[in-house]
Amino acid sequence: MREVRVEYEGATLMNTEFKDQITRISNMTFMGVVYRDYENQCIHQMVELELAKGVQISEIDEIPFLKLHQHIHMQIVDGKEIHCVIIRNSHETINIGAAVSNAYVVSGSKVGRTGSLLILRGTPDGITLIVNGFKKWNSRCKISVVMPVEENDSLNDTDLTDKQLEVFNIAWEMGFYEKDSRIKTGEVADAMGIARVTVSGHLRHIEEKMAVLLARNLGIY
Repeated sequence: MREVRVEYEGATLMNTEFKDQITRISNMTFMGVVYRDYENQCIHQMVELELAKGVQISEIDEIPFLKLHQHIHMQIVDGKEIHCVIIRNSHETINIGAAVSNAYVVSGSKVGRTGSLLILRGTPDGITLIVNGFKKWNSRCKISVVMPVEENDSLNDTDLTDKQLEVFNIAWEMGFYEKDSRIKTGEVADAMGIARVTVSGHLRHIEEKMAVLLARNLGIY
């Protein structure tokens, strides 16, 4: 397996339909897919948003291909308001990798005023299909292979964010994973001062990653 990055400059995005997004959202960071709605050709994504100055969260609905589904929480990071939300995304690029089963977009991918970064992980064939799809959408992109990934993936290849690891650490220390534990995600959330759904999302993401690693070690994935 390998990791490949597809990057577009901000000036390039300003000449596309993404102009509607990046003039309102200074930076949007992908955290995960909640579910894919094939019937309506859209996906529901959990993302973190840094809004442009003076923009209200409700203005997301003014972007033709984005709709706010749920506002989860807001926190101040380095003096900036960062909103964690679930959005409905119907932009044409979300269908590029829909039929690809052996490559995927990982959390940490982002789109903003300074440009976009799409981080892909998977087999060379799968990644090539997705890369070619983005080149077809707009050829003015930079492609870079970051690192080869061995089949016997380690924890370093799980693409876990610092926040996800922090949530896991607190949950572990509180005994969330102990046998017959009575600790609930809401208690972990209260201890961290964040929303329960955020804790649930982070822990579910970690558990899914661990399941994939185990499946690979067993030779069934």
